[in-house]
Amino acid sequence: MAMFTKTTKKEQKQQRSPRQATSKTSTTSVSLIRRHRITEKAMLLSAHNQYIFDVDKNATKNEVKKQIQKLYNVSVLNVRSIVGEKKAKHIRGVVGRQSITKKMIVTIPEGQKIDLGAR
Repeated sequence: MAMFTKTTKKEQKQQRSPRQATSKTSTTSVSLIRRHRITEKAMLLSAHNQYIFDVDKNATKNEVKKQIQKLYNVSVLNVRSIVGEKKAKHIRGVVGRQSITKKMIVTIPEGQKIDLGAR
């Protein structure tokens, strides 16, 4: 009769095997950087050694910094993030939402350049 004993939900959770901790994104297989921004503001910032990139919404500053250094062979001084909010769009009377956008502004030291056409 031991196989028909009741267990509480708390006991069931303790009996399950613990999940392994994984990061949200894998920097080795997936590129976090989607594209570089080509806007008037981005071009003005590039004169001051700052470049704007669209990144994955789960990307962290450290992950983006490592990928920029690896892809463009430059050292990164500073990374700032900007998270845009969801925008409502009306299509044929139905209200939908655009996904969240995330941008990173990457600052590199003077004398170094990122060739945006190379990638």
